Amino acid sequence: MKNWLLILGFIIVLAGCGTTEKNEAKKGEPVMGDGNKQEQKKDDPERNNGGGIVAGAIEPKLSILEQKAGSALLRYELKNQTEQVKIFEFTSGKKFDYIVKNKEGKKVYQYSDDHMFTQALSKITLKQGETYTQDIIVKNLPAGTYTIEIWLTAIDEDNDYRQKQTFEIK
Repeated sequence: MKNWLLILGFIIVLAGCGTTEKNEAKKGEPVMGDGNKQEQKKDDPERNNGGGIVAGAIEPKLSILEQKAGSALLRYELKNQTEQVKIFEFTSGKKFDYIVKNKEGKKVYQYSDDHMFTQALSKITLKQGETYTQDIIVKNLPAGTYTIEIWLTAIDEDNDYRQKQTFEIK
């Protein structure tokens, strides 16, 4: 074992001795940019400035699928328009929540008020171009105009992908 450590240390020392700084600035010459005197190539597709290339974002959408006497069917969607896999993590079975308000802005229903959720860690994985879909049925409301506001309840997210939509119960 000692022999392997000795050999490994010798290799590291040799590798370090063979390197020199090619881009040292001459005394008194200003150093700009990243400290290298080489010109940075413009429009280099290999260069990503230290971060991932993001083609888009997670796009939330809330749409009305059906409105009929006494109920409305809505669809909440999150589409991954980025070039990276997106993982949403949750501390319970509650992946989303929503509030329904009447035309005066008064809360008439909140999803989480009358539901119980498992207390288990879970996640949603969205690959590039994939969509998370949640259908919502709103019923047992008197006829009128309502606004629904829905959001994702993932932890450690800067955005909750909140969406609003006005609908009518006939």
